[in-house]
This record gives sequence, C-alpha cells and structure tokens, in this order.
Amino acid sequence: MTEEVKGSREEELERIRQVEASSEYQQKLNILREKMAINLKWKTYLIPIAAVGVVLVILLKFVGILITAVLGFVFLYPLYKKKQELFGSKKQNNEALYIEEFLSPIVKEIFPGGEMKVKPDFLLDPVKQVCPSSTNYRGNTELCLRDAKDISVMNLYAYHIVESTDSKGRTTRREVTDFAGQVFRMRFANPFSGHIRVIPTKKSILLKREVQDYPNKQKNELKIDTEDITHNENYNIFCTDEFSARRFLNPTVLDWFDKNISQSQTAIYIEDDTMYISRYTGYYLFPVPNTMEAVEKLSMVEEYKKLRAEIDFIESFTEIFS
Repeated sequence: MTEEVKGSREEELERIRQVEASSEYQQKLNILREKMAINLKWKTYLIPIAAVGVVLVILLKFVGILITAVLGFVFLYPLYKKKQELFGSKKQNNEALYIEEFLSPIVKEIFPGGEMKVKPDFLLDPVKQVCPSSTNYRGNTELCLRDAKDISVMNLYAYHIVESTDSKGRTTRREVTDFAGQVFRMRFANPFSGHIRVIPTKKSILLKREVQDYPNKQKNELKIDTEDITHNENYNIFCTDEFSARRFLNPTVLDWFDKNISQSQTAIYIEDDTMYISRYTGYYLFPVPNTMEAVEKLSMVEEYKKLRAEIDFIESFTEIFS
C-alpha cells in the first residue's frame, strides 16, 4: 500500500469515527439496533409458540386453542405492539435494515455515489454464462461502487432439485448446490467485439476436484486454446471473435486466471462493454447479524474496516481489467 493510499484510508477512518461519535448517528444506531433486536425476538418466540400451538390443538382441541391464545397474548402481543411502535406500517426485515440502512451509508462515505441493496439488478442471462448449469438462481446483497469501472458485486446461490424413489415407492427431493459465491460486474470504456467465455474445465488440475458443468460450446461460438498449457488444462475458452479474444487473453490475464483458479472456481463472460466474473467461494459477503449479541455490538467503525477490506479485494481482483 502506497503512502498516498495509506493516507487516504486514514482520512476515511477518521471521517467514519467522527460520524459514529455524533449524537445524531448514535440515536439512529440505537433505533436500528432496537428494530433488529425486536425482529430477532419475534422470530425466536413465534416459531416455537406456533409449533406448540399446533400440537396443543391436535391433542386438546378447544382447550389447546385457549392455551395457545394465552401464550400468544403473554409472549407475542407485547412484541407486536413494540413492532408497531418502531416500524408503523413499514415492514423491514433485518436483512434490509443491516444492508440498506447500516452498511449502505458507510459505502457512501467511501464512494459518494455507491450503495448497497438487498435485491440485485444483475441480468440473469449473462450471470448464467459464468455459473454452472442450474435451474434455480438466487441473488442477494449487491454492492455498487459507482466508480470509474462501475463495479458491482452480488452474492449468488444456484441449485437444482433431485428426486429419488426408494424400494417402497417413497419419493424424496434433495437440493443440490451448483454455485455458492459471488458474481462481479464491471464495464469497459471500449466495447468488446462479439463475446468471450472463459470457464473451468470438467476436471481442474489445480483445484484437484471435479467442478460442476458450465454451459458448453454454443452454436455461434468457436473454441480456442492458448499457448499457456496450464490454462488450457484448466479452462475452456469460447468466443465469437477470435482476434478480439486472443488480444484480451494476454499473458497478464492468463496469469490472473492461473492464480485465481487455484483459490476458487473462476469464470468470466464479456459482451459489448460489460464483463461478468464469478467466484465459487462457498460463502457469502456481508452476512446479516443473527444474534442479539452481534446486534448490540454493531459499530460503524468496525463494519467500515470489514467493508473496506472487501472493497480493497474487489478492486485488486478486478485491477487488471482496466
């Protein structure tokens, strides 16, 4: 890290500290903590009371209904009144509170035009090009930097359902994970001619494991190899304009792929002025606090440090694609 960048980070951190120390921010933070805490309590009580209520009604009929009503009045009604007081007619779950009301303002301190949102606006078709073939795709939590390259990143979970029947004719359904990680999107100043896909092969030598099937060669595509033997063993390259593809796949880019495939399953898709990159990491960025203790410990400064670390990685990860 250069002295200039280090100085910029220190300025950012000091600005965050000043914001957090203000009485206005502390008041907002306390309300946010209270909202998140009441949501956790509501969920904690509602599920077991509902489950107990079902059992009581089955066993005791009318008496069970009365007992369930009493439990609801004692445990749930006070929480319901508090939720009405805090939220009014606006319903907000903890994901929206944490991502859009807590983290997004921190992003704006780093990138004034940036934001975080619960529902990503990534187009599904290009996302499918950098993910294993699947039937269900769930994106969540998008970070938009609104920088010169217009970098955005979202979490993605893709899966399909497998049905099996045992010897007694009983059918079971099992959810199989195809992808769990992040998809990046960024834009180029100059449009790419045609499109290019670089995807992991069926068996990656560097990953030392089988990888899920990615979309195979399509009707209008060419499959090309490079002079990098390691790259050819670990990736398939499909394109519609061979000259543009080979110009893009210079030694620096090939080295980048070799490095990243050893850390995570990585794929790219470029069309026109937009690039999509996927990383099968097996985890999600920006997990929502799910305990009372974690909610009470929410700190703008501490979350800034974690958020800044993720942004630094995103910027370094996409640095060569300028």
